[in-house]
Amino acid sequence: MRCAVPRSGATPGGRGSSPRSARRTRATAAAGLPVSAIPAPRRTADDERAERYSRTRELLSVAGMLYGLAIQALLFWSGSSARLRDAVGRRVPGGWRLDVGYALVHGLVEHALGLPLAYYRDYAVEHQYELSNQDRRAWLVEEAKKTAVGLVFEVPLTAVAFGVIRRWPRRWWLILTALAMPFTVLVAQLYPVLIAPIFNRFVPLRDAALGERVRALAERAGVRIADVVQMDMSRQTRKANAFFAGIGPTRRVALGDTLVDQFTPDEVEVVVAHELGHQVHGDIWKGVALGGVLTLAGAYGVAKLAPAIAARSRRRSGVAAIDDVASLPLLGLLLGVFSALAMPLANGFSRRFVERPADRYALELTGRPDAFVSAMERLGRLNLTDPDPSPIVKTVLHSHPTLEERIQMARAYRHEP
Repeated sequence: MRCAVPRSGATPGGRGSSPRSARRTRATAAAGLPVSAIPAPRRTADDERAERYSRTRELLSVAGMLYGLAIQALLFWSGSSARLRDAVGRRVPGGWRLDVGYALVHGLVEHALGLPLAYYRDYAVEHQYELSNQDRRAWLVEEAKKTAVGLVFEVPLTAVAFGVIRRWPRRWWLILTALAMPFTVLVAQLYPVLIAPIFNRFVPLRDAALGERVRALAERAGVRIADVVQMDMSRQTRKANAFFAGIGPTRRVALGDTLVDQFTPDEVEVVVAHELGHQVHGDIWKGVALGGVLTLAGAYGVAKLAPAIAARSRRRSGVAAIDDVASLPLLGLLLGVFSALAMPLANGFSRRFVERPADRYALELTGRPDAFVSAMERLGRLNLTDPDPSPIVKTVLHSHPTLEERIQMARAYRHEP
């Protein structure tokens, strides 16, 4: 379909056109809609508030990543990690017990150092924009739970990792990557049964008619589900969400009570259909495969760089080799750098091969483009989502297409034969 030229006299993206309106024009054209049909964008106070919130969260996301890397670098090169190892070693025997003791104390230190930024990002900012329903005590209790759950995984995994490094000093990166993939699948199985109930209460969906509608939708998609449950998401936030949890016999649809209470049944249906698209397309396995490839590349890079760095900085750090558990901050730092460098690739893969096809599937399964548009608009308002962030922000930080792109895609679907 050919796109008509706007009558304003300014070409899309040219002089007299803002970057945001130019992106809107390109997104509409890419979706197959006539550019001349674009209504003039009207910036409201809610739009500006959503943009400010999104920018704040994005900046804090980058700051949190950099801060985490800085903590690891400081712990290693200041010699604090080696002193921590020695202090733990005076109280417990060596070997795996030292690994466990060090990992426990290191994890507590790391979480404590990250708490101020987490408080500002997840409590202060959320209250500033009236999105949080938690008081300070409830937030701190939940953070304590997150720390405890994290340590339950981090401590034994650290001991296993260093045991593998010592046993297979040349091939440890390959072995750990091979172990990471089934572990990821295991956690996905356990999450809805053991982990999620620690933070939220899951009960059968109160709206029986909506539950039957979701089950019928899953049956049409050929996806077997164990249950449709409602999560007390409103205890924590005013945002809305829905997700599939688990694999195989533990797989169930979880709907936030905020979604059930504030969205129409048609809108809930298209949101669930999007999640069904992930199940039908095997997106969890795509994620496992991509994660495995990126983990393999990152582990290989660490295996090549970390020994040389440890050897050169041993006088300053007190760590001579990576089979020393005190090298954990160095390994974490290097893996964090690799993860940051891989983020645009992973997010681009997610947008193109995971989220966009799931949106398309939701439209095809339900045949409700109008409900899809209204659901995206409502989600944007509730979650304070900037509908059209800059290309660089989208490329680096966003795993989903922009809200504007998703809406335009649904409007284009409406015009398809």
